[in-house]
Amino acid sequence: MPDKFLHSFMDQCWEDLLLLHWPIDEEIVRKYIPDDLEVDLFEGQAWLSVVGFQLTGLKISPFRWLSWPNFWEINLRTYVRDRYGKKGIWFYSLDSSDPLAVTGARMLYGLPYNYARTEGRINRNKISFLSRRNFPHPKADAQFEASFQSSKKKLYADSELDHFLLERYRFWSRRKISHTSFSAQVKHKPYQAVLTDHAKYKGALFSSQGFSEPSDGPLRGHYCKGFSVQASAPSWVFSIAGQANQR
Repeated sequence: MPDKFLHSFMDQCWEDLLLLHWPIDEEIVRKYIPDDLEVDLFEGQAWLSVVGFQLTGLKISPFRWLSWPNFWEINLRTYVRDRYGKKGIWFYSLDSSDPLAVTGARMLYGLPYNYARTEGRINRNKISFLSRRNFPHPKADAQFEASFQSSKKKLYADSELDHFLLERYRFWSRRKISHTSFSAQVKHKPYQAVLTDHAKYKGALFSSQGFSEPSDGPLRGHYCKGFSVQASAPSWVFSIAGQANQR
């Protein structure tokens, strides 16, 4: 179950999500996450995922009256938990075509965003994504796609593995000036995802983060039409506010 949600700092919608997943050895993942987090395992196995979606309807406090353009995002992530057992996501990289979103997320959340030309396309029951990073961010192009059932015979994802990979309501990151990680929360309805088939990936997202590029297609894939999302401010903001209130 998600933790008690603190406060909505951002409102947005995630639409047309494609999530492709590969198992990977824990020790390989362990090298690239902070010491105050643990790799979260499913039946002894760590996982890496490539995720693409369109972010729409972004509203940020205290400027919710501002209109924000929609954009496509692509990220590479793994699954972690803290010393209290809280589960979430660790992002290795995030690509976006919105330079303001890239700058803001880097500064506020410490997320490793890269400015890139990102695209998503949907043709009936097939969805595809493309990302090409722009200077000065390190080159790591990526292209991936999958098919999904659009008829009444949809195969919904409801196994324990699906829940492990999808239902994550917290993410951690770390700013360069900090030696410890901090978290933020997201709140949304549970995924109503369908399983994909004929999934393909090629690119350099994995190798840009020190991993070997997959030699085979993903072991698991999901497509979800989308949902509205609330996101909290990062936990370091609440820490500063708490310290100020104690003075």
